[in-house]
Amino acid sequence: MEKAFDHIFAGAIWKMDIHEIAELLAIEWRDSSGQPHFAVIHYPSGRLLFDEVTYGNRWWTLAAVTAQHLLLQHYPSPDQAVTQGLVAIDIHKKDVVWEVFNYQFQELAASGIVVKQLAGVGKHMSVVDEHSGAIVAAKAERNQLNSLPRNIHYALPTPRTPSLPLTTTKVVGPYFLLEKGTREFWAFHEQKEKGYRVRFAVIVHGQILFNEIMIDNLSYLLPELFFMVGEQLFFIRNNKREIASYFV
Repeated sequence: MEKAFDHIFAGAIWKMDIHEIAELLAIEWRDSSGQPHFAVIHYPSGRLLFDEVTYGNRWWTLAAVTAQHLLLQHYPSPDQAVTQGLVAIDIHKKDVVWEVFNYQFQELAASGIVVKQLAGVGKHMSVVDEHSGAIVAAKAERNQLNSLPRNIHYALPTPRTPSLPLTTTKVVGPYFLLEKGTREFWAFHEQKEKGYRVRFAVIVHGQILFNEIMIDNLSYLLPELFFMVGEQLFFIRNNKREIASYFV
């Protein structure tokens, strides 16, 4: 496998979003005080478009990334019952383009940003222009929207075991498997003297093409070991402070 990129942040990764058409990966990470920071990576090249961008207080979180904008959503604080607002930040200029405090983000569609207006009722959604924040379609049925593709594939726990021996070390927990065509992508936790590590392997037509430790120095088992977008694998490691990607 060929490494695409490897980035380490100053805090733990909390949330991510991928825009496949623009090939952008947005990351929300938080420092020790809980303050969110936002980064955007062009994931085929590994180019970090920006990092250390902050907005508002800890109740803001990543909603989505478009080809040009980072969208942040306001979480309800303990004394609020609903989400309060949506903001768009230009990825390249790092400027706030617009902010509206009655939109609740739903999804991205070909026609724009799909939101629910907090004052509205019924099943109707609204479509917002990503450049201005203005409503371009006041009422839109969800089943009529052309959602943008989100072909993110996750390795899932499986009762199966690899057809070939991959380790002589004790395996802890389930095997994780992602199949794509004739390729089998396996991952699992190995027991160490202190803690755990994650081994990753690729099997094609009964041959082991790759078999290495990808995540080390774990004090607990991870619920998710890797995911795949297109022909790129992504691993979160180093106590959730690091994201690494590889071409396969």
